[in-house]
Amino acid sequence: MEAVKLLPQPKILQEWWQEVKENFFEEDAKPQVLKLVKELMESTLNEEITVYSGAQWHERTDNRTNYRNGFYERSLVTQFGLIEDIEVPRLRYGSFKTSAFRRYRRYQDIVEDLIQDIFLAGVSTRRVGAAISKLLDTKVSHGTVSRITRRLDSGVKEFHKRPIIDEYQYLFLDAINLKVRYNLKYCTRKVLCAYGITCFGQRHLLDFRQAKGESQNAWETIINNLYERGLKGKNLKLITMDGSKALKAAASLVYPDTPTQLCWAHKLRNVSNYCARKYQEDCTKQAGKIYRQESRAQAVVEFKRWKKAWENLCPKAVACLERDLYRLISFYDCPKKHWVKIRTTNVIERSFREIRRRTRVFSCFSNMASCERIIYAIFTHLNNQWKAKPLKEFTQFC
Repeated sequence: MEAVKLLPQPKILQEWWQEVKENFFEEDAKPQVLKLVKELMESTLNEEITVYSGAQWHERTDNRTNYRNGFYERSLVTQFGLIEDIEVPRLRYGSFKTSAFRRYRRYQDIVEDLIQDIFLAGVSTRRVGAAISKLLDTKVSHGTVSRITRRLDSGVKEFHKRPIIDEYQYLFLDAINLKVRYNLKYCTRKVLCAYGITCFGQRHLLDFRQAKGESQNAWETIINNLYERGLKGKNLKLITMDGSKALKAAASLVYPDTPTQLCWAHKLRNVSNYCARKYQEDCTKQAGKIYRQESRAQAVVEFKRWKKAWENLCPKAVACLERDLYRLISFYDCPKKHWVKIRTTNVIERSFREIRRRTRVFSCFSNMASCERIIYAIFTHLNNQWKAKPLKEFTQFC
């Protein structure tokens, strides 16, 4: 007798599930569900118009307030799929508001909420449309997705105004360049961003602002906004930033008692630019030893050693680092386990990588509002991800 060939357990489960989908869900359940939902909606509409008009079909009564005037048909995309040819009763005078769906809407609120949530999770508008189209068996254009995501405008305004609890011990400030259509021209806009780490290790992207450039006035606007919303700086130990003089002046104006730390990554790039090509790698590699020392005093000693070795070969590079040395080693006054994270702006640069990933699919934002929505969506997505993932080395009380 021929032996029975047994399939591997995962293969059996896959075949069973495929059979269930083909024989039940796709062929039987979905059309029946759509039919039932349609009947329920039409029953609801008829009941509501009866109450509104004060009379049943063909009923003669002195208490009626209006008259029926036939039907019109419309379609609606629901969480179950597209329902076509829904009979909506008309009135001879005026109209009534139904609870079955919202007026002029072709998508149920739950579908629009789903589209918005997928967008906030970091998916582009075109890919959102493609994903929803497969899920609901109906075409959803990227234009429709864009219209729905405009509902985020109120969320953007709220994001810029929400209160901030004064529990942040580190503040990181940096900017990213994005192309936006502005005044009928395509131009590069600066998006100024603020990122904070609390005394409990929670990290948050606190705010962002579009600006023409990184002027002192532009940075004062965003930093002062943080202060007015609650970030008074009572627990701030350090503000990390790049070497912008305008940013340093703005931060010192709003938080005069908080030390500033220049980003070592930015500074080493500047040092490299002042070196001849044949010296760039060795010079910057040896300069990197300065911030790897065990104390401020040792860092100063290492700087002097580096200066002696390179001041004749790359005098401008040495001068570039020397003039900002004490703002480059401010991090030594903070707990040692925090040093790696606070001596550069890399934590906020990682967020910028996510922004670039999302914006790479199109060359330019069509307008400033579109840029605001995308940045808000990415920041919201990242902040939600970080809620359950505090930085362990920062989980301490102030």
